[in-house]
Amino acid sequence: MSVPFRIRCCRCGKNIPLAQDIYELDAEWQRRFPDMVGTLACHDCALRTYWTCTGPDGAYVDGHIPAPRHYSAPDCFDALSHVSAPGTHRARVVMSPRSGLLQGAEAYLRSLATRRGVNPETAAEVRAALREWDEQRSCSRRSHQGPIAVPGGRPPADERAAPPGP
Repeated sequence: MSVPFRIRCCRCGKNIPLAQDIYELDAEWQRRFPDMVGTLACHDCALRTYWTCTGPDGAYVDGHIPAPRHYSAPDCFDALSHVSAPGTHRARVVMSPRSGLLQGAEAYLRSLATRRGVNPETAAEVRAALREWDEQRSCSRRSHQGPIAVPGGRPPADERAAPPGP
């Protein structure tokens, strides 16, 4: 049984309609738009955002990251050179599970990771992304909770050993 999910665009944050294809944006997009959450974008953000890869002198702009060969011809020249071919929600999430997790497909990816009949390499990649996701979330929760309580109400040993403050 398939698990429903909705993907939020990495640029505008809106839910991408299920009837609409999704585009994956590459590292050059991430360099230019560091506030992106993930790399999966809606049609409008992927295809209606324009910039050039070169400056007035014809050389690539400082810090430019070349487009992956599977996205474009050997030389990239504008934003479209850095956009993947369109794909379905499921296909793009499976191809980019880390972005899928960031953008709303956690339940779907968890079900896919344990589903029978899934390509073993795909399942292993999804499980690795989930393991990394879970580790980051557990570390994040621990760092925001302060010291972990010890049974009996005693503070952790490192706090008991600290000299009293002024």
